[in-house]
Amino acid sequence: MSQLAEGSVVTGEVVAIKPFGAFVKLESGETGLVHISQISGKFVEKVEDELSVGDSVKAKVLSIDSSGKISLSIKALTDDRPRGGRRGRNKGGAPDFEDMMKKWMKSSEERLSALAAKQKKGR
Repeated sequence: MSQLAEGSVVTGEVVAIKPFGAFVKLESGETGLVHISQISGKFVEKVEDELSVGDSVKAKVLSIDSSGKISLSIKALTDDRPRGGRRGRNKGGAPDFEDMMKKWMKSSEERLSALAAKQKKGR
């Protein structure tokens, strides 16, 4: 194990993408995981929408467990910057939730329509 410590900022390359996050090979040679919830301050539906294999990323070390697993956060670095310039508590955050709700409502309505059409056919 190298000189990695919780809270330190590291640089690495995305080496694998999974539905739950991205594996990043650090300059120290170790590999850490950026969980999907730690990629961005906004909602991330698919890791591939934000990161690609080969991307160089900067991340904060959230934790290193006893087995040596390294948990990383890109969001922790980007979240720190905009806060000083914002006015109001949730400014900028609310539209993301509203967008999520709109997508969910649209998806729900489409599923209900498809189900209704299926039931109508079956009669």
